[in-house]
Amino acid sequence: MARTPSAMKFHRQSLKRRQVNRSRKSTIRTFTKKALAAAEAGDHDAAAKYQRVVQGLVDRAAKGSTLHKNTAARRKARLAKRLYAVKQSGDAAA
Repeated sequence: MARTPSAMKFHRQSLKRRQVNRSRKSTIRTFTKKALAAAEAGDHDAAAKYQRVVQGLVDRAAKGSTLHKNTAARRKARLAKRLYAVKQSGDAAA
């Protein structure tokens, strides 16, 4: 356990940062699920709206130290790929 005042302060700061980072990651996961659910339900306009929200959240998380920039790029690419695949399968079934 931290004993010096500076180490105790750093520990407090790290706990606060951990909560902020967890909250941001949770929000990203939530909106990603909403985008996929909207796409699978056939509401592609809502899915595109949620995709834009997710991209903004991911970019903001990568701007700080919450997500690495390559992780952010990978998440955005995978979401776009999944939404496109759902849309194509929906169009093929129709």
